[in-house]
Amino acid sequence: MKFKKILLIYKHSAYRNYFMNPNSSILQSTNKKLVQSEKKRLREAHDNHYKTLGHVTATLKKHDVTFEFCYRGKEFDFRNFDLIITVGGDGTFLEASRNAKNHVMLGVNSSPNHSVGRFCIANAKNFERLFKKIIAGDFKIGKFHRITGRLGRKESFDALNDILVCHRNPAALCRYHFEIGKGKEEQRSSGVWISTAVGSSGALSSAGGKKLHHYDKKFVYHPRELYRWNAHAYKFKGSVLSSKQTLTVTSLMRRGMIYVDGAHKKFTFNYGSNLKVSLSKNPIRTISL
Repeated sequence: MKFKKILLIYKHSAYRNYFMNPNSSILQSTNKKLVQSEKKRLREAHDNHYKTLGHVTATLKKHDVTFEFCYRGKEFDFRNFDLIITVGGDGTFLEASRNAKNHVMLGVNSSPNHSVGRFCIANAKNFERLFKKIIAGDFKIGKFHRITGRLGRKESFDALNDILVCHRNPAALCRYHFEIGKGKEEQRSSGVWISTAVGSSGALSSAGGKKLHHYDKKFVYHPRELYRWNAHAYKFKGSVLSSKQTLTVTSLMRRGMIYVDGAHKKFTFNYGSNLKVSLSKNPIRTISL
């Protein structure tokens, strides 16, 4: 498989957002000791990030491949590209994946000491060696299976990492009906994580859910802090679901929310709304070692 045109997506560093932006709230903080500590830590990550970005760019130029730049969050037409390289961490990879269709993706962790990179197999040390293999066609394609969420008949979305169903107020009780196959029950909790295989090692695992192998063609759910009243016993306390199963959540909240792959993409999930989650038919194709 040969790639004709590459899109290089990179993030702006946290240091740039916090300390190079005159409107940043951190500059107004009166806790100067904390600010200086954060400044030192984020500056190190900033330097590593742009050093890695420079190395990736230099490598692409060295091997005379056609590529274009795009920073994370910018509107961009992906249709003319076949390989997407992200430089940052998991957040940058997730952001880019929202627009990926038939593309192949390669994640580069630009600062491994400061950034989580579960989606990233490359870094500054191994990028050129890995890219030489890509040019030579000496690589495999792996599939990160996404999950599809359907809200009613009109709204649908894919998630590569996870979906969080909860109340709009994080301190409020989350109420909903849970339905898997012929089983159904009402639950009260702090919310529900519904995760892909590759995303299961994140928040869902931290909440006590089962972690899957990142290429598994399955998905998993886990309620957060189930509220047990009157010695109530729940059936659906978290489980792995197959590619043929569907999970349905019906909101019993006046002000519910659904968050997709973090905090940037969200939907209101008010009383009576239905969310159906199943395995997506559109996985993300990624370079595999």
